[in-house]
This record gives sequence, structure tokens and C-alpha cells, in this order.
Amino acid sequence: MALALAPLGGRAWAHPHVFIDAALAFVFDDEGRIAALRVGWSYDDFYSLVMIEDNGLDADGDGTPEAQRLDAFAGHDVDWAAGFPGDLSLMQGDKLIALAPPVRHTAQFEGGRIITSHVRPLVQPLAITDALIARIYDPSFFAAYDVPALPVAQGRDGCRITRAAADTDRAYQEYGDKLASVDVTGDPFQEVDLGDIGILFADAFGLVCDAPS
Repeated sequence: MALALAPLGGRAWAHPHVFIDAALAFVFDDEGRIAALRVGWSYDDFYSLVMIEDNGLDADGDGTPEAQRLDAFAGHDVDWAAGFPGDLSLMQGDKLIALAPPVRHTAQFEGGRIITSHVRPLVQPLAITDALIARIYDPSFFAAYDVPALPVAQGRDGCRITRAAADTDRAYQEYGDKLASVDVTGDPFQEVDLGDIGILFADAFGLVCDAPS
């Protein structure tokens, strides 16, 4: 994950450094096509404090970021300008669906956590002719995502969303095996490239819709 405060290069460390509770909505247009994905990120308490301090979001030091500063910060929690892909994928069959850059950024502070949201329009609205699969994850596993609530469909009835939960025991076993195969004896903080290791930890959310009546 290319965080604005810790830009990476598609590499993984020994364990996640940022923990995010994510929310997802499939957004449909008036023709019943999927037009966008609405994404929410709730950062862990510690990383929220880091973002507040490093971005000067709490000018008066009362422990609560000012609303105006949060509004200005919206969209800057990650380095979109550097090409950050969004830790989000949408597939139909074996085809990766192209997503446009994010729009409609928000940022707020609740329960000691920075919560941001954005919308990822599809480059082309898509008819639901086959099941869609969405995943929210960081390929490098620098950031660990959880999706506590099942995603929702907005703007169309007759859609069902299912969760195929990741096998985390197997994922951690494979992750540990890959790390063990890397020689980091010279530098315990060395970055190691484990490829798309994060997908092992990602739940897959399937969307199917009834044919229009």
C-alpha cells in the first residue's frame, strides 16, 4: 500500500504495519449497470495518531483534528499522485475490470480513528452478465485489511453478495515459508519482495444480480 507517509515499491516486510477496517459498496447506474465502487478505510488507532501528527491535523492539541483540516486532508491519506492503485480489484471471470482514479474523497475522525472514503468509478459501466469478484487488499501485505461488514449494493434490487473468507492459517504458513526462504541476515529490516503475497489474506466478495424483469 502506497501510504502518503510511507511510500513503498511493491515490497513486503515481516508483518503488516498498518491495520485498516474497510467498507465496500457496489454502486449501480440508472440502467442497472455497475458504475462505481464506494470504499471506506478506518485506520487503526496508532496509525491514525501518526497521520494526525505528521499532517498537522490537530492544531490546538486537544486530541481531536479540526474539521477544516480534515476536509483539506481528504484524499491525501495515500499517495494517489504517485500511481497508488487503491488496494482494490474487481474481476468478471478472468478479466480485471479497469477502475478510474478516485473521486469524492472524505475524511473524518471517530472513536480515535481516521476514517476516509472515496469512490472508484469504472472506466466503463458494466452490465452484470457474470458474477463479479471484488477484493480489498495490499499485495505487499504492508497494510492488513479487514472487511467487518458484508459489502452492499446501491441503486439496484435483486443482487446478492457473498463472502469467500481467506484461509488465514494457510496464508500465514505460506507467508512464513516465503520469508524463511529469504536471506536477511545482513539486515533484519531489509525489504523483501514476496510478490502478490497479500492476496492470500484477502476475502473475495462475489456479486450476482437477477436479470432485469
